[in-house]
Amino acid sequence: MLSKTMFILASAATLVNSQFDPTSVPYATRQAWCNSQTSACPILCLQLPGASGTPTTNTCSADTLLYDCICSNNVIPNASEYSQTIPYYTCTETNNQCVEKCNGDSTCQNDCRVKNPCGAQDPKRVNITTTAKATPTASETPVNTLVNGATGAGPRMASVNMSHVYGLCVLVGGFVAGFATLL
Repeated sequence: MLSKTMFILASAATLVNSQFDPTSVPYATRQAWCNSQTSACPILCLQLPGASGTPTTNTCSADTLLYDCICSNNVIPNASEYSQTIPYYTCTETNNQCVEKCNGDSTCQNDCRVKNPCGAQDPKRVNITTTAKATPTASETPVNTLVNGATGAGPRMASVNMSHVYGLCVLVGGFVAGFATLL
């Protein structure tokens, strides 16, 4: 099953690259794209369960823009979900070329980008730390409601909002005292 999945993903990457003419971009730009792709591969692998940051394969050809990124767990990350990767660069360049062909027609230009979004459309959050949030007690809720008009903001929010009020009072009081001494 894993090898079949790898074949499908590799075929999809090849299909995407086959729709894009690499020679439409200067060679130096393609080299920079490949450098970014090979730099991104270890980071992409770290996003996968059971993979280290050392891929078993990490190559990119500036001539063809074909790349391989196979992680230590033999999984190919979906590079199209990330920026700084060949799929992202080819997508954005395809959109740029589409916009150029629109001859200033803003509807056409908008369609070029909206109908062909690049990067993650619904990214998965991985490697995040969750923190338990304390639920406000009954005695905290009325204070929150009175101070900032919304319940559940927590006691810290109430004190931050009140500090602005006190600070303003001190500032105005200082001005009044200063003018009183001049008279």
